[in-house]
Amino acid sequence: MLRRAILPLLAIAATGVLVAAEGDLVFRSEVSLVRVDAQVVDRQNRAITGLQAEDFLLYDEGQPQAIRNFAPEDMPVDVLLLLDVSGSMQPHVSRVASAAHQALRVLAERDRVGIMVFDRGTRLRLPLRDSREDVERALEDVLRQESFDGGTDITHALLDAAKYLQREGRREARRAIVILTDDQTERGRDEAGVSRALAGADAVLSALLAPDAMGTGRPSVGSGGPWPGGSWPGGPLGDIIFGRRRYPGPVVNRPRTQSAGTAEIARRSGGDSLRVDDAGSLETTLARIRQRYALHFHLPEGAKPGTERTLEVALATATRRRYPDAEVRYRRVYLTPQGGSTTSAVISPAPAEPSVAAVPKRRPGVNEDGSTTGGWRRVDEPKPAAEPSPEPAPQPEPQPQRGWRRIKPGEKP
Repeated sequence: MLRRAILPLLAIAATGVLVAAEGDLVFRSEVSLVRVDAQVVDRQNRAITGLQAEDFLLYDEGQPQAIRNFAPEDMPVDVLLLLDVSGSMQPHVSRVASAAHQALRVLAERDRVGIMVFDRGTRLRLPLRDSREDVERALEDVLRQESFDGGTDITHALLDAAKYLQREGRREARRAIVILTDDQTERGRDEAGVSRALAGADAVLSALLAPDAMGTGRPSVGSGGPWPGGSWPGGPLGDIIFGRRRYPGPVVNRPRTQSAGTAEIARRSGGDSLRVDDAGSLETTLARIRQRYALHFHLPEGAKPGTERTLEVALATATRRRYPDAEVRYRRVYLTPQGGSTTSAVISPAPAEPSVAAVPKRRPGVNEDGSTTGGWRRVDEPKPAAEPSPEPAPQPEPQPQRGWRRIKPGEKP
């Protein structure tokens, strides 16, 4: 049958697209497929689930692109917990460790979690593992073994985390970094550089921000707002949005720090930021990572490898009517896959004999005589001659008994 003959080729092309063209099959290799992860939330910042591919519109460099593959929440995820263990962060790490048992339950069986800590340097405390018990033990080890008295370099830590996920993250998995920090760094900030590194690692950043970053705790030197408690008018993110000013009250005696722009970097990557002291913040963050949609499209012809291209993901008109206040979060810039732009290769079933320069066309599953074999047959082969009707076969003569017999000495076999 024709259908039976094509099925093996469809299995080969599970990650690509096959197009029939005059008997040949065109396969676009998976390097030409680009994936963009998108999250849809409502006005209350709650995830909107249950959407399908037709609910989205996707544009590359302003040009509409067809969504070739769509996956909702069933993709595995690789999550790297990036924990700030500099001075004053111990109670916040302790809060995350206490919440880990409940929070990790939202992950699926194939999901993996790793742990990296940082102050002025970074240290990998747990490689990516699918054991929830290993994660909980590693968090307890961090609390017992880290001194929580060093400085901090958030930008360097984010770059190291992105490199690790790019190297160790599974290609078929959604990748995410969950950083716990107060957003106060002694070194310079580089939002653009970190955003490029996250794009290269195909990773989203989600932030759990401690009080200093939210403008609700005692500020460090040069941080906070003009109101008591270091807050700014306009809400808890005022310190991030409006800038930094010297707090007129008591200051913490530590090196001068500045915001690393963690919340803005998370937003650029398609992630979000939550207060670490909010109930269930870690659980909510992990659940949102799993509630993202994966949209695949073909890299446009002529796109150069390793270059930045802009994306736009929006809801279709009918979907916007159903969710008028919905917001789509996604990475707006991506790096084209290395190894070349899209190329199409014509795949034909290999003949039984060695390949030749000109391979005759074949018809799947249909022989020249009209019979169907479920396999492939050369069209230009001569039609087999009709065989005469078989005559009754003569009865076979008795054959000598077969088997093994011992030969006596001197006897011929």
